[in-house]
Amino acid sequence: MPYGTYLIRSRHASQWYARIIIPHDVREHFRQRREIRKTLNTSCKKTAKRRVLLVWLAYQDVFDALRKGQPVTTVFPTDWGALADLTTAIQPLKVSTPRDFGAKLTISHIEPLKAHRVSSGETLVVELVTINPVTGEITVKDATDGDIKLMKELAPHIWSQQGRQEGLATSVLPQTQPDALPLSEMWDGFVEESMTQAKQKSQQSIRQALSVLIEIVGDLPANKLDKQVVRLFIKELASYPAQRTKGKRKSLTLNEIRAGDHKVISPRTQINIINNLHNFAGWLVEIGKLDSNPFTQRKKQQVKQPPRRKTWTEDELALWFSSDLYLKHKNSTSERWKYWLPLLGIYSGARLEELAALAPKDISEHGGIHFFEIHARDNRSVKNASSWRYVPLHSHLIKLGFLDYVISRKGEERLFSLVPYNGEYGKSASKAFGYIRQKLGIEPTFHGYRHTVAEALRIKNTQTEHISWLLGHSGKTMTDHYGSDADKRYRLPLLSKAVERLDWSHIFTITT
Repeated sequence: MPYGTYLIRSRHASQWYARIIIPHDVREHFRQRREIRKTLNTSCKKTAKRRVLLVWLAYQDVFDALRKGQPVTTVFPTDWGALADLTTAIQPLKVSTPRDFGAKLTISHIEPLKAHRVSSGETLVVELVTINPVTGEITVKDATDGDIKLMKELAPHIWSQQGRQEGLATSVLPQTQPDALPLSEMWDGFVEESMTQAKQKSQQSIRQALSVLIEIVGDLPANKLDKQVVRLFIKELASYPAQRTKGKRKSLTLNEIRAGDHKVISPRTQINIINNLHNFAGWLVEIGKLDSNPFTQRKKQQVKQPPRRKTWTEDELALWFSSDLYLKHKNSTSERWKYWLPLLGIYSGARLEELAALAPKDISEHGGIHFFEIHARDNRSVKNASSWRYVPLHSHLIKLGFLDYVISRKGEERLFSLVPYNGEYGKSASKAFGYIRQKLGIEPTFHGYRHTVAEALRIKNTQTEHISWLLGHSGKTMTDHYGSDADKRYRLPLLSKAVERLDWSHIFTITT
């Protein structure tokens, strides 16, 4: 089946639609429409290709049945509604009204729909003429206001609730919109359509946020997630306990934890949870489960204190690199990464994960310049396209014996003996460095080396473009993107000059 004909995309959104051409000989059943477009409730083309085939095949069965004057027996997924009406009568179904009307209903496709009110003895008769095969709209001949009210308010509801229990075809009468799946059951679809290229860490972050939402407001049907629910959630989130899934708190209920003394999550964590749920709710809007994103009004962090300092001071650098907690790992057999990673960070500005995941073969030489390559091969990941780069090795690193260390790791999968956690090599390193910083009373993190390197190069009048190349930042203008696919090794001479401007000799003379 040519998808170019039967699979189309909305001009104003990312949703995919099935496009079904109605044959001339059955168009009278569709008010002479030429084609039908049905949303496939997905922005993922792979998923849309699977669904469009089902839609196309179902409509062919409908067309064939209409030509032969036979009932349409295809029971199609309710997400796409009734496809066409039955053209022959079914046996009447007697059911009780779900509302307090004191009536018995007889539902039939061709025979009249009768309602008898016990209280008044009145019998109402509604002649059901047809059901629109596209919209499911009921057309009633010579309808009174009472007929319309009875049909629209009672019949669809009864049919959707009672008819399904009797195993009847869902296309006989239009159904009320069924409740969406619970939030917890929407997760797999969200991952399949929106998170296939996302890091596992990002998936886990949104999954945890969804778990918090469900714990606070319950596992609601997806279409019940409105602004009123979100306002309640944000209010309750302010008192949500920190470390909820660890220790004794894991086995306690939320009320039991709140009854005692507990530390609540930080404002920053609250914002992250809400922003993650904003992404999830945005997908619910895309697939038609919500009309609008109830998390649009995001919570803003109140500024109660100066932002945390990220750049290292020279005193902090001297304290770190002269500390026994750091230097004792210089000749370690299993944890030399604790010695080399901080040095690589302060002499390159590279991210911790980029350095922790290096392999011995990533260190090479071109035109007399030794460098290491940062890439996303062999199951590694980088932040963006600009993160793929070549970073020159500072002469001080070579003097300290880094190339000898690289040779000693030849044949190993990774340059450093780090065990990955959820696919990330820098996780355990970050935890170890955090312990040392806490012992030394140093505020900035390993990531602060990037800020320190950028500031040091700015002070040395290094071109902003060269700093961006070194740190792996994307350009801000269109011109910055031209030539970005060229061989980046030709940038090494310029970047080597920039790296050599990082002069920490007044610190390392007493430390290494």
